[in-house]
Amino acid sequence: MRELGPQRGAEELPRHLNRVYDAVIAEVHRYGGSVLSFSGDAVTCWLDDPSASDAPSASGQAREAGDVAPAGVRAIACGLAIQQVMAQFGAVTTPAGTAFSLSIKVAAVAGPVRRFLVGDPAIQTIEAIAGQTLDELAATEQCAERGQVLVPAGMIEAAGGLVEFEGWRQGEG
Repeated sequence: MRELGPQRGAEELPRHLNRVYDAVIAEVHRYGGSVLSFSGDAVTCWLDDPSASDAPSASGQAREAGDVAPAGVRAIACGLAIQQVMAQFGAVTTPAGTAFSLSIKVAAVAGPVRRFLVGDPAIQTIEAIAGQTLDELAATEQCAERGQVLVPAGMIEAAGGLVEFEGWRQGEG
């Protein structure tokens, strides 16, 4: 807005944000997930644990028949893929020449939730999820930093040898 004025500045910001959201959502879809909601700059996604899927394997490769990674492993792989696509936004330049970077932090959890479709179908419906797993998601997100994919220790353990990790971090509380 300072560089381009209120009108053009208001047009440029969504253009950049849409590119980011398009890239993130494409990765979520590639891993068989869906976007449930947007809240501020947060995106809440869901990766089901189906018995069969068109989603790529945890390594990002096409699946063989019967090769279905658990949702937690796919969530980790998806988070890593999101961080890879975010690299293209590491140096964004405005039309006036100012450089800035965009980054994202990813928190992934796995576990049971209650999933609801709420609202009036004649007006609007939204998906809502609830449960202890969301409390774990909130705690994990609070510990995550920009550029990271943070998951609870239980997800690493459940993934067996499918996931390599850089280190451990103790959460608050």
